[in-house]
Amino acid sequence: MAMRTDAAAPQGTLSAWRPAEELGARWDELTGLWAERSGVTLGTLGPAGTSSHLAAGFLAERYGLRVELMPTFDDVLSELLAKSFDFALVPSAYQGLTRFHWHRDLRLRAFFPQATPEYGIAERPDTGLPGGTGPVAVAAMWEVRRIYSEVVPPALRGREVRWVDAASTQHAAELLRDGAADLALTNAPGVRGHGLRWVSTRPGAEIIWTLFGHARDAFAPRT
Repeated sequence: MAMRTDAAAPQGTLSAWRPAEELGARWDELTGLWAERSGVTLGTLGPAGTSSHLAAGFLAERYGLRVELMPTFDDVLSELLAKSFDFALVPSAYQGLTRFHWHRDLRLRAFFPQATPEYGIAERPDTGLPGGTGPVAVAAMWEVRRIYSEVVPPALRGREVRWVDAASTQHAAELLRDGAADLALTNAPGVRGHGLRWVSTRPGAEIIWTLFGHARDAFAPRT
């Protein structure tokens, strides 16, 4: 929601603006729409176990939605525009979120805060921390790379980091499991699901989750 501050804003607009009321109205409108129509589908980043999947699962359970998981947020955007699903769930931390906000065929429908699972650095139990003094290959999404410096153990401080690009937290865990990296920045489901072991962790972060739909709201219910 954007606060108007331009000179064309009607006098008294700012003093009358009630963000909590607007947020509540948006949410009521959206959930009312979900209640009226069967087979509403929500697209977000997969595979199973990503923070996006967990947030989508919360909505799906509460509101009876179907969830479609995509390999990347590029795919989420293209499939939403193709109307392969009705809404997209995108975290505010995603670096490409502005492409959703500024697309002429999409509309921000609602948003809500929710914490992610625990995040941190993981290792393979059979190899442990990488030895030597050379670069350390770390699999990670771009959005969570900064976590590394916060939680890196003393044994690795000062070592050069060679980043291995990952499309999701689960992909990062998979890359580590398969030997494509020495360590991974991932979440708790990634560690459990891929047989990894924590090196160091930090609590999950409470972030804003955005829900985008089609600008004309002309989606056909699925049965």
